[in-house]
Amino acid sequence: MKVRQIALISLFIAAIAFTTMSLTIAIFQGYLNFGDVLVMGMGLVIGLPYAFLAGVGAALADILLGYGQYAFFTLVIKGIEAAIIALFVMKKGKAGLWVYLLAGTWMAAGYGLTDAFLASNPLIFIQSFGLNILQGLVCGSLAYSIQPLLMRLRKSYFI
Repeated sequence: MKVRQIALISLFIAAIAFTTMSLTIAIFQGYLNFGDVLVMGMGLVIGLPYAFLAGVGAALADILLGYGQYAFFTLVIKGIEAAIIALFVMKKGKAGLWVYLLAGTWMAAGYGLTDAFLASNPLIFIQSFGLNILQGLVCGSLAYSIQPLLMRLRKSYFI
């Protein structure tokens, strides 16, 4: 791995943590944020297997914001979210809007399952998913809209 690649991955991780923490809206047991735009962006730019590292920045934000009980779950959920984008980009060269919406839906389902587990109440899934799907769809749409910019970054990353 080149120093340039390590620097870009580190920059994405820091930007994800910052974006996640900078504008939060408290909901249910967690918060809504725009960090998923960069989580998905990291999946597009970095690709597999390093896309999974997108979860590190989001988990760090959970710890720093006082939601440490979510950190491990966030690490896995956001890592898979970025990997979904990376997988489709690897196969097709770019990702359609539906791929971003799929990744956002995965994120909402992952947190729904997490909230149901942490609350020991399966019915909590519905409330949590209902709130998090909004974030997933908005962030997925935003990430898709900046895809051309991210593709330029991706091209310079692989040189």
